[in-house]
Amino acid sequence: MEQSVKPNHQVSPYFAFILIHGPQIGVGVLGYQRILIEGAGQDSWIAVITAGLAVSILIAMCYYILNFEQCDLSDIHRIYFGRIFGGIANLAWALYFFALLITIYRTYIEVVQVWMFPLTKTWVISIVFVPLLYYIIMGGFRVISGMIYFSILFPLPLVIGLIFPMDYAHVENILPILEHSAKELFISHKTMTYEYLGFEFVLLYYPFIKNAHKSHKWAQGGNLLTILIYLILTLVSFMYFSQGQLGHAIWATLTMAKIIEIPFIQRFEYVIIAMWLFVILPGLCLTSWGFVRMFKKQFGGKSSWYLRLVMVLLFLAAIYFKDRQAINLLNDKVSKIGYYLIYGYIPFLFIIAFIRKRIKTKKAQRNASL
Repeated sequence: MEQSVKPNHQVSPYFAFILIHGPQIGVGVLGYQRILIEGAGQDSWIAVITAGLAVSILIAMCYYILNFEQCDLSDIHRIYFGRIFGGIANLAWALYFFALLITIYRTYIEVVQVWMFPLTKTWVISIVFVPLLYYIIMGGFRVISGMIYFSILFPLPLVIGLIFPMDYAHVENILPILEHSAKELFISHKTMTYEYLGFEFVLLYYPFIKNAHKSHKWAQGGNLLTILIYLILTLVSFMYFSQGQLGHAIWATLTMAKIIEIPFIQRFEYVIIAMWLFVILPGLCLTSWGFVRMFKKQFGGKSSWYLRLVMVLLFLAAIYFKDRQAINLLNDKVSKIGYYLIYGYIPFLFIIAFIRKRIKTKKAQRNASL
């Protein structure tokens, strides 16, 4: 239940703004445009809006479930499906969190290797990153929330830096509008969904928010900010690159950053990559924390045991995915799993909660009339 979390472990309702927004702005921002444009071409910016608005609806569904049940996802599974099947559902979500963790982590390491240190081994970089991640998560949810609070400041140089690519922008690159079919727009919509993943963690950290029912408006505000950032970045990218160029730009955002010239910084993209570590930390911390919390509530024991386990598995998994094809396959599989979870499973839980609430309301009315 919500009251089972001590007040000194909780955060204020307005933290829902950054808790939703922070994990959504991850490593995918650096190069999502190439895949996005494969569906609806220059009309793909419309999918940025539709995918974001769809996520707003899903956030509302999550809050409907959570406000009614007043507990987190692991308890909801037991209430809805019983101890055995609820436990299976918890394990499935824990594995999803781990897969998402590997995807974010390994993709960022690839960026570092390609753009900064091409001869550095994956395990060498992991030796630096994994202890940092472990140290932050051991601080608890409030420390993780504080990291997310500061992480939303780091994308600001990138947003401001978009002024430079606009000098070479061609508005005709996004014209004509609505030239593509609904099917093509849906393909881009589906692709863009991966960039909005991270909001579903509200199903876990809801009890850690004081007066959590008041945080819904803040959560929606965080998602709207995400929509705005992705929309601006998408439009600038589409106007800067032609469709042919964008189709071959693996890291389109970083490619645009290369043209930024500052007298005392020769390679501005290096600054972006280095600062982006603090941007992806929210996603890494929340996915690790989600994995640990699901296992702890399912099997008991100390959180530190499960955290050490996930850190070891993360270290080994990062080494396992060696080349771009393997990393691309990982991103593709995890994005598909995330798509079906948020568009299939969350509405499924919403329907169950809606029916349970109707039954409970009718029983209360019947008892009141007696």
